[in-house]
This record gives sequence, C-alpha cells and structure tokens, in this order.
Amino acid sequence: MKFNFYLFVTVFVLFFTSKHFSQSSGTVSGKLVDQNGNGLSGLQLKLYISPKTYDATSSNDGSFTFNNITDVRNDDELPTGYSVSNNYPNPFNPKTRIGITLPNGGSVRVDVYNLLGQRVRDEIERYFNAGDNYIDLELNGLPNGSYLARITLDEKYEVTKKLMLLYGSQHLSSSGGVSFSQLNKTTFGIQATLATNLDSLVATSSIIGRKTFKNLPSMISSLLSLGNLTIDRFCTGTPSVSYEGKTYNTVQIGSQCWLRENLDVGIMIQMNQSAINNGTIEKYCYNDDPNNCNTYGGLYLWNEAMQYANAEKAQGICPTGWHIPSRAEFQTLAASVSSNSNALKATGQGSGNGVGTNTSGFSALLTGYRYRSYSSIVFGALTYLTYFWSSTENTTGDACNMGLGFGSDITSYYYVKENGVSVRCIKD
Repeated sequence: MKFNFYLFVTVFVLFFTSKHFSQSSGTVSGKLVDQNGNGLSGLQLKLYISPKTYDATSSNDGSFTFNNITDVRNDDELPTGYSVSNNYPNPFNPKTRIGITLPNGGSVRVDVYNLLGQRVRDEIERYFNAGDNYIDLELNGLPNGSYLARITLDEKYEVTKKLMLLYGSQHLSSSGGVSFSQLNKTTFGIQATLATNLDSLVATSSIIGRKTFKNLPSMISSLLSLGNLTIDRFCTGTPSVSYEGKTYNTVQIGSQCWLRENLDVGIMIQMNQSAINNGTIEKYCYNDDPNNCNTYGGLYLWNEAMQYANAEKAQGICPTGWHIPSRAEFQTLAASVSSNSNALKATGQGSGNGVGTNTSGFSALLTGYRYRSYSSIVFGALTYLTYFWSSTENTTGDACNMGLGFGSDITSYYYVKENGVSVRCIKD
C-alpha cells in the first residue's frame, strides 16, 4: 500500500544543566486520500502501538488526529547497562560526540535526519565492546539548524538525540580529548527520547472494507505527521477498462466493483427517433448534443441497454465480464452508503442537503433523461437528477431503476422502458 510521510518536530532548547525533560503524551496526525488526492471521510481508524490501541475518525477532508499517545518514553527507560549521552559539544561546529554504554558487545547504528525526516548523512554502523564507547558525528557543509540523530542499539532499542549545528560555536577537537564523564553532562538539557514504534494503522468502512498500513515511521517527538496515506479505490487488478475506444476507470465499493463513469457507446440518434434491434447500439445525447454524451454518457432505452435480453444481470451493452446491475445489486450499493445519495454523487453535484460528497467514489453526475411528456418527447432534469437502468424487469412495459435526485435520498422506481436514462456497469 502506498503512502507518503514527513515529520514535524518541535525542538525545545532548555537551559538546564542536569535533568532530561520527558514527554507525557504525543499526537499522530495524517490524511487519508484516494489515488487522485481526494480526501476520504468517515473512515474508522485504529492505531496500534503495542499494547495499546487508539481510535479516530477521518473528517470531511480525510484528515485525522490521534491525541494523547502516551507511549513516548524518555531515555531513563533504557534497560540496565545501556545508556546514550547527550552529544557534546552542543551547539557544535561542525563535529560533535555521543557517548554510548553497552552491557555486552553489540552493534550501534546512527542515522542523522533534518526536521523533515530526510536523511542528511550516510548511515554509521559499528560494533562496540561492552563498556563506554563513543561515536563522532560531523555535519560539515549542512546549514545551521537542528538535526536528529537516531541511535539504534543491538537492533532493539532506539534513542533519538536532537543536535544543534551552529557555525562559530564550539568545535570538537580532532585529538579526541573529551572524557566519557564530560559526555554524560547535559550542557543544554536537550530532550532525548526513545522512539515509539507504530505497529499499524487500520482504516475501515462499509465502502472501502479494511485497509492496513504498516512500516510506519517511528515517533521520535511529541508530534508525528504521517502525511497523506493513499488508499487506491480502483478494483484490485482492474484499475480501468478500455471499451469501444474509451477508457473507463473502476471503483471498489464494499464487495462490488463498478465502472466509475456512465457508459458512452454506440451511435447517436435524434430525440424523436426510437432505438431498434438492428445490431447497432443506439444512444441519445442530452439536447441532441454529442458533447453532452462526452460529459455525461449516453442515455439508453431499457431494451437497447439490455441488448434485447430480459434476464437479470444480462451483459447488455456493457464490456465483456461486466453486466447491467440487478435491483438487488443497486440495493447493496445503497446499503453501503447508508442510503445517502450524496455519497454516490460527484463532489458538488446537487445543492443544499443534497450536494454530492462522493465519499464512495461512484462519481454520479445528474445527467437528466429523455422522456415522453404527454404527446411530446423531451429531454429534462439535467443537473437535477439521474436514473440508472437495472436489469430487473417488472412488466413488458417497465423495469426498475436507481434514482439520485436533488436531495439526499436514493430512489428505486419501475420506469417506462421507452424513457432514456444512464447505464452504469458492475463487474461479474
């Protein structure tokens, strides 16, 4: 699973001489987005930091925050026999030293980062004997500022020290004339912490199912931003479908895989013409304008959409491996969004309490329809409502559809087959 992250680190330089300042709680934040960068709202989140679990819900723009993360620990919690000193000197120019004590011989690794979490020096890894040891860090050529040295002991314990590079400040002599006792002195009391490892972050909803993020960055400060965590909404293995010269994207909604756009296949006929069973797919474009088919998809009579079959889940005019959804399949779709049409409508479609949020990714447009009004055939309701044919027949003259209107309801009516409405395909 893809995801991007960066660290916001607040550095406090405290003018104390002896005591480390420990953190009592922290905050983990981030944002859930789809592959197009759109925020995913209403997802239930669980952050696992053994042995604790934290809960949150993503907001309207997909952002989330976990507060009061209490597993950020100070370096007094290192096991007996281990210790890591503050670097000395600090501030420094450009070399500084960190003292390390090990109870037994073991490996020590040091990584140096800037405050955006970008590594600025090659990794240092050494084997030390038991007892007092030290590692010298040189940040020559880097700009003034604060940096983070993450020290990993025996591949088990992580300690992060905050360094301050300041040209013109004290320089560590190349002769190495600094005693270990000097290293243990805290000249600026800069906070040292053990990293808190995040085991996993799990996002769930009836729409996306369950998505798990692992390999998350360690928490080395009271603030950790995970940045954007991307949940690809397309169907696994089928991000898009090429059909009749056009490409249709897919979207996974619960257990169902849908095309994310209305079908636009066939040749356009005029509003007053009637599609017939002639071996050619025939469509209507709103106001007899082909540009409207490009934007909204075609409008089809039921028999034409079904290609003159009358069986539920017939392929009809859908691509191979896809079919015209049944009424029950539309009901499953509605249940996944709690029968709120706003979740199915593209962002901004409709108004008031019926404005689309598209949290499902279904991206429905209010396409209008072709219908008979008394003795006339007209187009109507563009930007006000849309209907989708189902493959569920009622009588020889009508069939079921799913309707999305100006409000937030999802409707299901039996509609005259001679009306022209939109078609959305579902995967077999």
